[in-house]
Amino acid sequence: MRSLHGRTRDARGERGASMVEAAVVTPVVFAMLFGIMELGMLFKDYLGTQAAIRAGVRIASASPRNSTFAQLAANEVQAKSSVVNPTDFQELWVYKANAANDFPSGRTDFGNCTVCVKFTWDTGTGTFRPSSDTWAASAQNACTTAAGGPPDRIGVYAKVRHGAFTGVIPTTTIAEGTSMNLEPFPALSGCKP
Repeated sequence: MRSLHGRTRDARGERGASMVEAAVVTPVVFAMLFGIMELGMLFKDYLGTQAAIRAGVRIASASPRNSTFAQLAANEVQAKSSVVNPTDFQELWVYKANAANDFPSGRTDFGNCTVCVKFTWDTGTGTFRPSSDTWAASAQNACTTAAGGPPDRIGVYAKVRHGAFTGVIPTTTIAEGTSMNLEPFPALSGCKP
């Protein structure tokens, strides 16, 4: 009988150890699972934002000296940002970019832009509306002549809030910008910088 009681005590002890192990391991496993889900959602929003601004800059670069170049770019960002809620856009700019990098003209970061069109989301109309405009289409250099130099670069910048899906990772901000050269007008068309 002693051996029976000894085995029963061992089995009870093993069950207790298993419960303690489960109590310790289960929260860690769930935290890892929710963290993987959250990182996946963050990555989805990052890629969606990146794809939207690239689509916007392609439209803007193909519309030199068109008075609606910035609105066309903002509309394209809206159309291509199906995975990102437009109300999460904190900033959207169409800007004149430096020749050497993607930053706004005269800057080494995205702190501000001085030659740009800034947009805000209008919940009433469900579209992006310009909130400030300091870059007239007529001021764009889209010439290929030696006198005009290379065409200006145009960029699109977006700052998007990624809300926490599970709460494991806090709310994060995605900030992304890219630029391209304006599609040049041929010199034969009478292009004037």
